Amino acid sequence: MKSRFITAMDLLQAEAAKGDLTLRRIFQLLGEEGHAMLMLFLSLPFLQPIPIPGLSTPLGLLIAVVAVFLYRNKPPWLPQRFENLKVSAEVLLKVSEIAEKIWGHAVKIIKQRLVFLHDHWFFRILNLGVFVTNSLLLSLPLPIPFSNTVPVVGIILCAIGHMEKDGVFILFSYLWCLIVASFFATLTMGAVHFTL
Repeated sequence: MKSRFITAMDLLQAEAAKGDLTLRRIFQLLGEEGHAMLMLFLSLPFLQPIPIPGLSTPLGLLIAVVAVFLYRNKPPWLPQRFENLKVSAEVLLKVSEIAEKIWGHAVKIIKQRLVFLHDHWFFRILNLGVFVTNSLLLSLPLPIPFSNTVPVVGIILCAIGHMEKDGVFILFSYLWCLIVASFFATLTMGAVHFTL
């Protein structure tokens, strides 16, 4: 039996074969309860070192919005200004294929464990912080290699953990935040030194 995630990717591929899709349509295909799935999918285009001009800011902000609705146990909401933003069929097909490959490998090690990292109110707030902080860093329009990739890895780890209630992945997202903090601290110090 196919996982819900693979089924959603197949639906996206079928629709993308007909042409570009709006974000509203992507939200519809991924489902009203697919918060973590949405965040994972919106993050995947940034798993390459070169920043994508014009895409990181709206998608980073969208991930933050979806994370808040996940925390509040409400269906994902799409701001009206983003509803008709189009994502090219080529990007959708490429991202969904990558997603299926990643999921094919990840599903072999994913299982429910350390569920308190998903369920407990304290960790729900902490996980919201992981999502929002990394998505806001993603939204920064920095023309620097890996400036999108580094925060996106934290989002993907936490999203997979939420999709499957796997606390190990959530724990890895906490540890990855140390790398995120180090990366952006180095960028900041470099920028300060350069301007002096």
